[in-house]
Amino acid sequence: MNRFFPLVMVVLTACGGGKDNPIEPVPNPHDITTLEPGEVRVLKPSDIPNGIDVGSVSDARDFLIVVGNTAQSLTENVASYVVRGNLGTGASLSAAMSQAVSPQLAQLTEALERAQAPQRQLEKRIRSFERRSLRLSGRARSLGAGGLSLSRSAAVAAVPQVGDQFDVKVPDGKGANLCQEFIRTRAVVASVGQRAVLAVDTLDGPPAGLFTQAEFDAINAEFDNMTYPTDVAYFGTPTDIDANQRIIILFTGEVNKLTPPNTPEGRGFVGGFFFAGDFFPPTAPAGQFACPQSNQAEIFYLLAPDPLGIKYGNIRPAASVLQGTRGTIAHEFEHMINAGLRYVGGVADDFEVAWLDEGLAHLGEEIVGRRVKGFSDLQSLSHSDVFPNEAARNDYNAFFFQNFARFRLWMQRPDTSSGISEKAAENLSSRGAAWALVRYSADHFSSSDPRAFTRRLVAGPDTGLLNFNKVTATPLDTVLAGWLVANYADDLPGLPVPSARTQYRSFNLRSVMPPVNQSSGGGYPLKVETLSGGGTTSLTGTNRTGSGTYYLLSVAANAGAKNVKVLNTGGSVVSYPGAHVYVLRVR
Repeated sequence: MNRFFPLVMVVLTACGGGKDNPIEPVPNPHDITTLEPGEVRVLKPSDIPNGIDVGSVSDARDFLIVVGNTAQSLTENVASYVVRGNLGTGASLSAAMSQAVSPQLAQLTEALERAQAPQRQLEKRIRSFERRSLRLSGRARSLGAGGLSLSRSAAVAAVPQVGDQFDVKVPDGKGANLCQEFIRTRAVVASVGQRAVLAVDTLDGPPAGLFTQAEFDAINAEFDNMTYPTDVAYFGTPTDIDANQRIIILFTGEVNKLTPPNTPEGRGFVGGFFFAGDFFPPTAPAGQFACPQSNQAEIFYLLAPDPLGIKYGNIRPAASVLQGTRGTIAHEFEHMINAGLRYVGGVADDFEVAWLDEGLAHLGEEIVGRRVKGFSDLQSLSHSDVFPNEAARNDYNAFFFQNFARFRLWMQRPDTSSGISEKAAENLSSRGAAWALVRYSADHFSSSDPRAFTRRLVAGPDTGLLNFNKVTATPLDTVLAGWLVANYADDLPGLPVPSARTQYRSFNLRSVMPPVNQSSGGGYPLKVETLSGGGTTSLTGTNRTGSGTYYLLSVAANAGAKNVKVLNTGGSVVSYPGAHVYVLRVR
């Protein structure tokens, strides 16, 4: 029996409604006494004008109360509210969002922010420039063999050979206009796989000075056999502007230069990037858009090895470059596919917005990790799956750890960020929540075909919430009700699961999240601290569009009737746009 009862269904059924949801509303929705363990109730402000009631019961009960914000405004809506409990004796109300952040977590958060800041800031600058300055409307599309010119002959086959050289224009990641500010250099082909051309900037020396042939072969093998087929299955077939059926991976010191010399270890570095300007023609007729920087080719620009730090001021051993760019390639490949399909499709007027594009790109890291480790699309992974032993550390760090770490930051303070916020371009916790929301939605709103689900998201042509809502075919209220509750309830020991919506299908969060929370003593990051034990308690809180804040109501046996109100700061029933309250009976 499905006990996930969204009371908004009476209104939303006419709009298509969510899957697996009942049609009839719940009588007396404000009275949660009748909830069974594991059952969820979704409440609108009009359902609780006098608060949420728990009648006198003979057994002890715990209820999770989530104050959610499902506003669908184009700008982030920050809502303030008060949770007021008339608890009497034998009851307590706790708040996850009000917990103090431990000094250890603060230090780890700061370290993670430092480590990812250079890459994140560069990517924000590039994606922002694309959305702001690369015009998809009025574009001049020049598809076919019009890209990079190899140095053998004009009649040479499109597929390059080892030793071929070509001129390339590397976008200046420090510049304000990436189409106008670029560095001209020359590259030499070092290795050719089925799906990738590995090239080296000639300014960095001969290929053999950067990687051994075995290392080049390993890069090609992982891209051919893991990254390419996985990202294509989930996001679609990439463009082939230069008609060589391959992606060019260029190792260039121009990427190294984006990290200041003598940057201390732990302060982070730029691993690489993709720029959609490379799709556009460098020149175009009047009235059509061109990007002078364009190489008319699909290219990743990646960090070059610098083992002694002599060339660019920071030590970059070949092994660390290989390891540090594995996840980068999986991530940036989603951006390449997403932008390319919108460029060649002819129907999209905009590139995808930051939160959804980043959520998909971070999913790209995870799904490549699944393929590398031999996991299926919806296999529920525990920590022992993704990190069974020390030999698995490199794969874990490349494809799984960063998503867990970013999501932990959101879980520690869900009141401060949101997965559907445009701050995902720069905010680690928002990126973590965006990945988790896309992951959860693929689990539950894909008809068990997450690949088709994400391909539809990438194809657009809509963007942001309009795109997301169409592809889930489910009201945002319903999606968020399940996701916010699942972030607490997933694999919670002893919790009955009458509705699959309270769980992730793809991960055991109670297993994979505590190991990334060791700086706070381990345990599940979404912690609850008891703030009061009886009487009238008022807790002031805030939340953001697409997020929610978590409270735990505990009622002792024979404690008598209890009441919890969610109010505006002025004392009236909560009324901010998108206000919902989700109640889960834990026991």
